[in-house]
Amino acid sequence: MIPSRFVSISVVSFRLSSRYRSRGPSSARPHHVAIVDRIAPPRRHRPQQSPRPPRSLPAPRRSFFGESKEIMADHVDGAAAAATAADTAQNGVAADKSRVASAADQDGKRERTNENDNDGGHDEKTSNSSQNGGGGGCGGANSKQRKAARWKSMNKKKKDQKRRKFEQKDGEQRHEKKKKFKKETWKRDYDEGSASPHLGSFANEKMRKLFDVSVDAPPSGGEGKGENVTTDRDDDVANGEGPINNSTTADNGDAAEDAAKVPKRKLALLVSFLGSNYGGFQINDEKRTLQAEIELALYRAGIISKMNFGHPSKYGWSNSARTDKGVHAAAQVVSLKGEMIFHNEMEVETKAKEELDAMREKVNEHLPEDIRILDVERVTRMFCARTARDKVRYQYMVPSFCLCSREEVREAFAGVENVEPMDESKMTPMEASNIVKDTLNSEVLANARDVLLKHRVTSEQMERLRSGLRLFEGTHPFHNYTRRVTASDASAVRYILSFEPLDPILSPGGLNEDGSKKPDTQWIPLQVVGQSFLLNQIRKMVSAAVDLARGAVSEERIRESLTKEHRVKVGVAPAQGLFLDRSYFELYNKHKVKNAPKHGDKTPDRNELDWVEVEGKDMPAAVRRIEEFKNEKIIPHIIREEAAEGNFLNYLFSQDVLCKHHIYGAIEDGDKSNIDGGVSGGK
Repeated sequence: MIPSRFVSISVVSFRLSSRYRSRGPSSARPHHVAIVDRIAPPRRHRPQQSPRPPRSLPAPRRSFFGESKEIMADHVDGAAAAATAADTAQNGVAADKSRVASAADQDGKRERTNENDNDGGHDEKTSNSSQNGGGGGCGGANSKQRKAARWKSMNKKKKDQKRRKFEQKDGEQRHEKKKKFKKETWKRDYDEGSASPHLGSFANEKMRKLFDVSVDAPPSGGEGKGENVTTDRDDDVANGEGPINNSTTADNGDAAEDAAKVPKRKLALLVSFLGSNYGGFQINDEKRTLQAEIELALYRAGIISKMNFGHPSKYGWSNSARTDKGVHAAAQVVSLKGEMIFHNEMEVETKAKEELDAMREKVNEHLPEDIRILDVERVTRMFCARTARDKVRYQYMVPSFCLCSREEVREAFAGVENVEPMDESKMTPMEASNIVKDTLNSEVLANARDVLLKHRVTSEQMERLRSGLRLFEGTHPFHNYTRRVTASDASAVRYILSFEPLDPILSPGGLNEDGSKKPDTQWIPLQVVGQSFLLNQIRKMVSAAVDLARGAVSEERIRESLTKEHRVKVGVAPAQGLFLDRSYFELYNKHKVKNAPKHGDKTPDRNELDWVEVEGKDMPAAVRRIEEFKNEKIIPHIIREEAAEGNFLNYLFSQDVLCKHHIYGAIEDGDKSNIDGGVSGGK
């Protein structure tokens, strides 16, 4: 079936054409008849009308080739011709017939002349486009296409000229220009002091004076000057995978200079440390942090250049976790761009295996005893330790006497005189911690320790502790388990994969001054695995689970604290029992490494970051170093620190003796304990 719009077009066209069939060919018909033959009218029949006069043309623009006058003349001629045609159409059909015929013949002649003219004929083309546009033809479109093609060819010629001119330059001149650029920009910005080092780095003079640290220059072999460093892209050129740099093959002198270059590569460092003597891991203004100590050791070893020392962003520093003050780590991961200081000193066969180990030993020579680099691995160029980490595992060491009931704790501190319960809602954790230190002395702590250390965890308490830790697994809003985060904040929602207690361990007690043996201490390790954690989140979860195991809070109250509708007070366990146990990079090992092969599809160009034990497989050397540092340094340090300072005893005293109100009560307006994170005192 034929659509109605095609039927109406054919009927109108037939009537109009038959009306003027006896008057001559179609070229001699009035202009409006030719338009109707080519353009589809609406569905309803439209009465015959005279054609509209053409729109007034805009003011001519100056052309790139400089013929504005000719374009102006062509536009004026086209407008005059169109106006004349409109006047003749109104005067009569006969006069319009002859004028349109003559105009059509003239257009045909000009089009044939333009097609035979190979030089362009820009003036005639512009004139024809104006006339054809006024008469309803398609010459304007052809003129625009020709102009666009001419512009395209002209731009291509200019690009080719620039490329040939650039290729004619000598490679040595380009190399000198590159060296000059580095001297004028990098050295001006960083060597002359226009960009000062970070206030928390030992490259800053204030930090050196504050902590009495002297910064020696690195050895000459690893000084790391900008012009003597190659990157991963230069390594691709050496393997035949990139463009050749003519400056490296100019003469024998350049070849000798290239042989002495120190390449710079992206590295991942596995770090273990004790955090008791430092103000956290991340660099902080005028604070002695772990990042500042590691940066200083890397600079002294020559892995960080003098130009980049004190500017972590210049060498791409990133860490997988930010531990708080007093928190330890067995497997912290750091990524940075470092110089391969032993690149020119080892043979090719042993370079891949021993060069990174030699760099690790070199850095450890400049680190204190409580910080160790356990492994060094090359990673992909875009690797970031913070974003590439999939999940992290923490471990918290809880002494078994923390599971004593409130009555037992109060009996242990019964000898304390003049103790008034404090209103924890009107003070910060730091104020509460100062009150505890002023109230308790060494004699009181020793008596309480002798009473509480005899406690051993029961199977019933272990089961309640296990069920309490299991409540935190999954996705929950943890606004009650951190600082300055509301229930509506998206950052409050976190995902916990697992949270479980391990088998208790027994730590032998030491000797008293009179030679008698101190009682042994039982410790319960708690392991939690999650994607990420908020500030104080783990310590608050441990406090809540321990209170549930000893009967100080109900399970229903903890469930309410994990909902957005409730705001609940939660205590904060001491920071001294927490340490980072493992960092996982499973997606990096699966995708980034396997998808970047160096020799076909068999051997990846980067090793996997296998820093986690796997059942049924041999333990890698780096994992063995992690276990040694954890069992020989971290856990004994936690036990000695508790015996010397009594951090967990202070925690129990503040929770069960000094607190006036119930810890897990509802939070009211103006409560400082919720703003700053709890009652027991923190870092």
